[in-house]
Amino acid sequence: MQKYKIKVIEKNKEQEVTGKADQNFLEILRNHDIAINALCNGQGKCGKCKIEILDGVQKGECLACKTYPVEDCRIKIQTLSRETFHILSTGTAAKQHGDKVSAGSNLGIAADIGTTTLVMQLVDIDNGAVMKTYTALNEQGSYGADVISRIEAANNGAAEILKKSISRQLEEGVKELSKSKKAPIKRMVIAANMTMVHLLMGYSCEKLGVYPFTPVNTETIEIDFAALTGTAGESFPVIIIPGICAYVGGDIVAGLVALDFIKCEGVHILIDLGTNGEMAIGNKKKILVTSTAAGPAFEGGNISSGIGSVAGALNKATLTEGKIKYETIMGAPLVGICGSGVVELTHELLKSGLVDETGLMDEAYFDEGYSLDKTVTGSMVKFTQKDVREIQLAKSAIRAGLEMLILRYGVAYEEIEKIYIAGGFGYYLNIKKAVGIGLLPGQYACKIEAAGNSALAGAKCVLTDEAALKEGEQLAAKAEEIQLAADKEFNELYMKNMYFE
Repeated sequence: MQKYKIKVIEKNKEQEVTGKADQNFLEILRNHDIAINALCNGQGKCGKCKIEILDGVQKGECLACKTYPVEDCRIKIQTLSRETFHILSTGTAAKQHGDKVSAGSNLGIAADIGTTTLVMQLVDIDNGAVMKTYTALNEQGSYGADVISRIEAANNGAAEILKKSISRQLEEGVKELSKSKKAPIKRMVIAANMTMVHLLMGYSCEKLGVYPFTPVNTETIEIDFAALTGTAGESFPVIIIPGICAYVGGDIVAGLVALDFIKCEGVHILIDLGTNGEMAIGNKKKILVTSTAAGPAFEGGNISSGIGSVAGALNKATLTEGKIKYETIMGAPLVGICGSGVVELTHELLKSGLVDETGLMDEAYFDEGYSLDKTVTGSMVKFTQKDVREIQLAKSAIRAGLEMLILRYGVAYEEIEKIYIAGGFGYYLNIKKAVGIGLLPGQYACKIEAAGNSALAGAKCVLTDEAALKEGEQLAAKAEEIQLAADKEFNELYMKNMYFE
């Protein structure tokens, strides 16, 4: 098989790799641990793995997943860095420590491994003060935006690559946080969804992605950091917070700990609005959990001009008398539309009558979409009919899942005291507009509260308070999963909630 030398240019760095003629550029980059956005896992649907071939017969822009080398060449890739990506590391959780002066003598690390991002904090264990924060994009994104894509990749031979990828990032985070430390790291606590735990631990994912969705282990994991990452680096104890089931993991349990569900008398709800919308309802007596496949629309995935929470991503919009006004993250020049921006645009188009309750776009925009503005590179940012359908599917899944959870819990609407929305998307979500498109029920509007990064807040609780781990284990043990996939009532609610309100 013919082999080609490919020079890969990323930012100011250049490296040479070798690729075979029967490998597309995405496969070649993956094989050499070069991270590139591939939200659809190389299916050619998301359009995010763009590269630029700088010379030769193939010169020009193309999709890495659909293009094969025919000669030695140079390519330029654009990856989103943690410097441009707005990664949430704060929260408003009940148990979160305030700003305190740190003595810096008893140090630990709290970590939240998300499907999209990684956040780690150096914490003074004695008083909870955060001394330093490290954030990064999860480089496993080269294998898809959602957990299903990662599971499929692991089952198709990429398990070791995925494990090494996140292990390497944890090492980099520890190294970065340790630069300013005044004492050894005593311990580390990790909150993560069940798929991320399986990939990190090297567990088989074969039963995780098929019914009845059986995880290898949901219990608390205690392991040495050097053993976990497979390196001769620093050695200290690591605790991985327990999960509940295949699609409700330790990140949700950590959130329940941080929000003090163990002491709640009234009924509270926690919702993580990600690609796999996880939610829990309950109090100290009873907890039900479920998850519903919302897809990546809330994170900008599967949206024609969609992008993550980066500088320049449209996150606010108003449409008045046919004129659109928008704001971007950090006020930077427009580069695309993030998840909260998708909700904003949908609401504004509905309010203006340019999209009807069935999700049909006005005839004037049906074919080409609603044009917003040009980026600095001259490409037009649009919101299309397909994008409306994507948000319909996502919001319907979340709303139907929430209604099913409330129904199965057997509680009246007025008995619910609080609904917490976790994560970066929820933190910046305009609640009024989310209610306006039917993502969240209107009768709860005054009870909805952003919880920030509740998974990281819970990890910090476990790090600084030995009793918090036992609380998490108790919450996980009493939680009961409601599976929705084959539930006729859920499917009926899903179809009903497909309409916009």
